[in-house]
Amino acid sequence: MAWPRVPCLLLILLLLLHTCLPQPGPPSPPSAPQCHIPYTEGRQADIHCFWDPGQNPQIPTSYSLHWNSTEGISSVVEGTNVSGVIPRELYTSYSDLTVLVKAANQHGSATSTMAAFNTGDIKKPPTPEITHHCPQPLEIYWIVQCEDQGSSDQLCEVQYRPQDQQGWTQEEDILRSFLLLTPRPYTVYEFQVRCACEGPQALMSDWSSVYKAWSSESAPVKALDVWSDCGVTSELSQCALMWKEMPTWLAQGKVLGYVVTLSYSNGTVAVVNVSMSKPGGLCVCQEKRCRFTPSLWGVSSVDVSVYNSQGASKPAPLALPTSGLQVPELSFTVNQDILSLNVSWSLPPQAIENMHEYVVQYKQVGLPPTQGFDWIIVHQNHTSVILRGDFENHTAYNVSLFAVFINSSCLLASAISYSLHGLPPKVTEFKVQHISDSQVTLSWQHISLTQSKGLILCYQLVLNNVTVYNVSRDQNSLHLLGLTSGHHQVWIRAETKAGLGPSETINFSTENSHGFLKYLVPGIIAGMLLLIMIIVQMKTCAKVPDPSNSKLLQQMKLQFNSSLTAIFSPLESNPKISELEVVENPFWDANACPRKRSSPDGQTEGVVGEERTHIRTDEEAVKEEDADEGYSKIIDTDEEERDGGESGSLLEDDQFVSDYEKHFMPVVV
Repeated sequence: MAWPRVPCLLLILLLLLHTCLPQPGPPSPPSAPQCHIPYTEGRQADIHCFWDPGQNPQIPTSYSLHWNSTEGISSVVEGTNVSGVIPRELYTSYSDLTVLVKAANQHGSATSTMAAFNTGDIKKPPTPEITHHCPQPLEIYWIVQCEDQGSSDQLCEVQYRPQDQQGWTQEEDILRSFLLLTPRPYTVYEFQVRCACEGPQALMSDWSSVYKAWSSESAPVKALDVWSDCGVTSELSQCALMWKEMPTWLAQGKVLGYVVTLSYSNGTVAVVNVSMSKPGGLCVCQEKRCRFTPSLWGVSSVDVSVYNSQGASKPAPLALPTSGLQVPELSFTVNQDILSLNVSWSLPPQAIENMHEYVVQYKQVGLPPTQGFDWIIVHQNHTSVILRGDFENHTAYNVSLFAVFINSSCLLASAISYSLHGLPPKVTEFKVQHISDSQVTLSWQHISLTQSKGLILCYQLVLNNVTVYNVSRDQNSLHLLGLTSGHHQVWIRAETKAGLGPSETINFSTENSHGFLKYLVPGIIAGMLLLIMIIVQMKTCAKVPDPSNSKLLQQMKLQFNSSLTAIFSPLESNPKISELEVVENPFWDANACPRKRSSPDGQTEGVVGEERTHIRTDEEAVKEEDADEGYSKIIDTDEEERDGGESGSLLEDDQFVSDYEKHFMPVVV
């Protein structure tokens, strides 16, 4: 077992710590003290001494400053571990002193080596004062009062640095001025001077206060960093021309304005001078980025340069966005960090012809053009870059990689990334899109990038708290099959790298209606076919003659009535009954085939079509109004009973047999 080894390891560790760490003991000897008298106008000051305490003794240690004078005066003062002060009343001017430092603690004591000096030789001269400078060439001037030290000669040291740097550069053996030979143009420099008045043991003064001076201007030597924000399109009319403000050390002077040269497809060229003193709405600069407000519609090339009082920079061409170029597929990844986005990609299998460099840009999703937008230029041989900026948590950024050519650019890859992922919100508009007896289609609304708080990985749906469905983030519907009859519950929630968000629930019911559906559709189809057949039949049979007008049927009716009369002997032997029938005969012409009719009194009436006087009954009037064009026959059943035995009248009408009788009634063979 491993547990018995633990005490041994702890013991070894304690021994190592005991041997490696310094052990308490007597203090180390301090270094010899360095003493001087600071300059004070009109009076003498205390003597200030400094030393190095050496190795830390790890326990409380006291330090004391001891001195002896040639006049036999000796004294001791307590000091810190690095310095001590001899009061002015304890020494005399121009006297010789010997000084040492003693350190003591509970384990012992140690003393430094002795320092000897004359109090007249350790006086510091007054601090120099830098009075003025010349910008071109950059030279500073100062004064120092060495007359108070009994000398007019001086030897000085100068240290300087650009204001944006930390380390100083020192120059020695300087007299009364200092010339900076190769300063950076239009740069703020800081200067300090200290001097020593001539003497055998002259001491350097304290450093003067910092003096700042601008170097002279020069024409810009580097081109601007120019790019465009086109949003999600490549149309120039939707692109915004942008450039980054040039740093002061590159502009080499105060920027007075910009020159934008627009070359159009029709051959015209427009040169726009954007003055920073009066931009006039043509240029808006914010957060060290400038936007050119006029539209780029119809341009074929764009150049931008910056100028100061000494000249202008080289024109920087805008790489206009293009589409349709064949570019290789790249592996493009974006990893988020708290304060940065780490972007990497793979080099194409074959080098992209005429490509100069890459550009990686990011755009905060949901903001207007040029807001939340930045870009960086990357060398063509590099495959990664770190984007730094004020990234907001739980916010989507569209990161894109472009290949830049001479005057054009092409999108290679893009990805959505978040500076920090959070839990997604609740899914909205979750509803039943379509439902049947055993299946249902559910739909929902996609969570937008501005609301998701993280990259949506998938949508998770759970049916009846049992079956889990993980749906791609690109889909917004799910079709469930094979559902049983009854009540069902489904809830949905989105998932990001931070986890699952809150759920949204929906309830629905299904019923088993397979038997009804089995016959419903065929029944509907059969009914429609039957309706069509009836309509066709009505159109084709609308002109068939009425079979009640058949002479044979009338004869059979007369015979049947005669038989009934003989059998039943009605109370009224000769009832006067008339029947008026109106039938349609579109093929009969009244003038071509005149017919005679018999009146109730046995007289023959005029041919049909002749005018005659007749008083109509109400029944006759109704029948005449309903009749169409055709012919009418008035049949007196009593008259035909009386003439029933006469066959001549029937034989006379054989030539007028209707088409219906010819077609449907049997004939004598």
